[in-house]
Amino acid sequence: MGENKHIEELDTFAKKYINELEVEKPSIDFTKNIMDTILQQEDSKVYKATPLISKKVWILLLGILSASIFYISRGKSVAWDKIPGVSFGKLPEMKVQLPNLFENISISNTMLYAVFFFTILVFVQMYLFKHRFDKDLNS
Repeated sequence: MGENKHIEELDTFAKKYINELEVEKPSIDFTKNIMDTILQQEDSKVYKATPLISKKVWILLLGILSASIFYISRGKSVAWDKIPGVSFGKLPEMKVQLPNLFENISISNTMLYAVFFFTILVFVQMYLFKHRFDKDLNS
């Protein structure tokens, strides 16, 4: 019971104090001043993002992709080369033959071109999205 009385006293005090306060009116440039303050604070703490994958790695990946596409597209229809056996030199009786998993796989030129152009379009899309998001973050 004593706790409720204390809460009621606090409630009446708060109501009396709020009624005595005058309603404050902000200045005409209130919003502009607040936004200027926020922009000044943001400019002082700018975060410079670094890419997870560097340009050198992207160039390396593009080179590997180009080399593999060139290697695959040497003929009209591509059949995978057979994997050679591995010899241990001094121990000829321990010659190991690796399984030839890809001997029956062939890729047509149409499929090769589709994969190539799809890959190019994915990279173009990534480039465009990156610049759009950078522009949105900077503005």
